[in-house]
Amino acid sequence: MTATPPVSTHVSTGGSAGESTALPPYSHELDWPDGMAPFKVVDDGTQGDPYRHYQWMRQNAPVLRAHSPVSDVWFISRYDDVRRAMRAPKVFSSQVVDPVPLTFLTLFDAPNHTRLRQVVAQAFIPKAIARFEDRVRENAEKYLAPMLAAGGGDAVDDYAIPLSMSTISALLDVPAEDFEKMKFWSDETFSYFGRLARNAQGTGTDEQSTLEFFAYLKDTMERLYGEESDSVGGHIARMWKEGLLSEKEAKELCAFVFVAGHDTTTILLANAFRTFSEQPDVLERIRLNPDDANLFVEELARYRGTVQRASRITTEAVEVAGVTIPAGAIVRLLPAAANRDSSKYPDGERFDIDRNTDGHLGFGHGVHSCLGAPLARLEVLVTVKLLAEKLASLTLDPDKPIEYVRGNNLTNSGPEHLHVMLQQVNAGQTNA
Repeated sequence: MTATPPVSTHVSTGGSAGESTALPPYSHELDWPDGMAPFKVVDDGTQGDPYRHYQWMRQNAPVLRAHSPVSDVWFISRYDDVRRAMRAPKVFSSQVVDPVPLTFLTLFDAPNHTRLRQVVAQAFIPKAIARFEDRVRENAEKYLAPMLAAGGGDAVDDYAIPLSMSTISALLDVPAEDFEKMKFWSDETFSYFGRLARNAQGTGTDEQSTLEFFAYLKDTMERLYGEESDSVGGHIARMWKEGLLSEKEAKELCAFVFVAGHDTTTILLANAFRTFSEQPDVLERIRLNPDDANLFVEELARYRGTVQRASRITTEAVEVAGVTIPAGAIVRLLPAAANRDSSKYPDGERFDIDRNTDGHLGFGHGVHSCLGAPLARLEVLVTVKLLAEKLASLTLDPDKPIEYVRGNNLTNSGPEHLHVMLQQVNAGQTNA
């Protein structure tokens, strides 16, 4: 049940000088449905699979104000509002921390964002990514084979992580023997980045691990420069040595490419397994019509994309869905909520491989659209075709519930462990 929310007694000045604007009630002051806890800034209970909350928010509180120990946080959930904010960087600034502590593209506005993005942009155009296709397919088959032989496994640990790690490591020219420590450093760095983006205090080892990661990347770039590597890592190293990037920018930009390219794709790959378990008929359809895998990838990015939150800070008071958000407010755009908005995508809570997915925000939008989208699409496309080719059925293991990503990483959300059972197709069932 829902009720008309009361007007909060808290006030803030916004708009013209001296003008007071009543603020909406906090999330915990709203009348949420029975059995649904109020949406919070940090909540391990809803962080992994927040879509029921998103649906209620779109309908009842499209601009939701939540309390945190640091400051109020404003969540925007409807498609038109999220897209409009993504296209208005002068009002919804990405520079939520000042000065910017890390050379991560998502923390910058123009002109620094433009300059830094151009350093690596050419490496991620579809033509450049196409040369990785054979390697991605070879690795995908290598990592899936033991799962097929065992009749299942953890789609995250056994497949998604090694595939995404091997792909982004090849892009940066990092040796395979360093994968394990790179994975640890990547997770710690993303945790550290997540804390910085929301001005939260640290409680663990993520900052020290991040510094170790940066030191490793500096040594790696020294090696790549000496070898005249044509990898993305080698390109960044040359930009550093030629004085176009500082040492800090170079090693942190390498870290951003690795972390962003690994973590987001890992979750999207896991979600492909999960969606096949929920849509068994689609598995057979793609086996018979492999070209439909492209439709699957785009609907997957819409329906269960990786990125849940995009951090912004308002540079001026702005009205969204009838609510005035004050200047200097911390805002979280919710692209995953927007992607299920039925005003944009009819029956948006349903996966439909045949739907028109044009305009989905699964890979971002505007100046901060996902730089690595072509690479992520390639990895997921190869995976979808391979699963359809090899499997007669894919189901979740009923004895091992899904475990979701938790903790400081609030940007991305999805399975941390996804145990599946696999049944191979018979020789006569293949489309060969």
